[in-house]
Amino acid sequence: MDHRFVIIGYGTMGLTHIKKLSALGVHIAGVVDIDPVAREEAAEAGLHVYADLAHALADETATAVFICTPNEVHKPIALAALAAGKHVITEKPAMLSSEEIEEVVAAEAASGKAFIVHQNRRWDEDYLVMKQMYDGMTVGRVGYIESRIDGSRGIPGDWRRDPARGGGMILDWGVHLVDRILLMVPAPVKTVYGRMSYTMGSRVEDGFMIYITFANGVESLIACTTDNYVPGPKFRLNGARGTATIDDWAMNGKIVRRVEDSEPDAVPVVAGQGMTKTMAPRLVDYSKMLKVQDNVEVLPIPRVETDVNDFYRNAFAVFEGAEEKAVSNESVLRCMRVLEAAKTSYETNKVVDFGDTDTYVDH
Repeated sequence: MDHRFVIIGYGTMGLTHIKKLSALGVHIAGVVDIDPVAREEAAEAGLHVYADLAHALADETATAVFICTPNEVHKPIALAALAAGKHVITEKPAMLSSEEIEEVVAAEAASGKAFIVHQNRRWDEDYLVMKQMYDGMTVGRVGYIESRIDGSRGIPGDWRRDPARGGGMILDWGVHLVDRILLMVPAPVKTVYGRMSYTMGSRVEDGFMIYITFANGVESLIACTTDNYVPGPKFRLNGARGTATIDDWAMNGKIVRRVEDSEPDAVPVVAGQGMTKTMAPRLVDYSKMLKVQDNVEVLPIPRVETDVNDFYRNAFAVFEGAEEKAVSNESVLRCMRVLEAAKTSYETNKVVDFGDTDTYVDH
């Protein structure tokens, strides 16, 4: 089937999707943008520029729209596009609230067209490797997962600083990080605890910490900072037999795990002004991979092949009724509800009992 996309929002993400879709042989029917500068740039790039959204949705040759606008207009555009008989892909966050998501999902069912959220970070290699190690019990039964993204540049000085427009880090990186943890851990969510930071003086949160406990005993810390000049590891898995970390985008990291079931007695060491046996270090030279010392081995992080274009291919197949969504509505809604619980937790300074009865939906 020939897909013809209308790109709504000719900014960074709009340009990104035009390039990716074009590389896959998809025709770009045209662009919608209210910014005169963006409209002029799109025309100079040889793209058709619609007079407005109504004209784009009236184009019978266009089969789908890709919403790449600021967050607060995702909902009205999605509803209008579905009503016009177009398939819809939207940038994350899908909407500003779980109630808005439910409204659009209902409209999708009534329209007979597809509504899909672009959760591209599910295809990040660091996440896929960590999920593989979690599933394969590479470091034994996992009890703790940490997923974080640290930066020091603050929030971009545009609509992302405006709470009315869906600004802030919760609806930015929070959507990605929480989404992936919910997929990684196949268990209902028991409780959610959230903290927000406003270090940079914006009206929206410039960072957050979300602590999730799962019914299978796993606990996860999900964190984002924009005032941190010394980033921590992007991922950490603590298991019964070892620890795995991925430190950065370049996939630097290591696996340190116990070689034998039995644990040798530790030798007490001087620590500050006292002695410790419990916290005695393993004395492993991490620079020498595969070296076994003090009953542990150090292994490199495995690598996996990944292709985010699989998201687009799946969307096309969904349009044609040939596949189920890789990013289901249920998973998008569940993620938003966890984020809302984190906000409630921060506002009330209490742990929120989530009462989840679902496990992961997508793979």
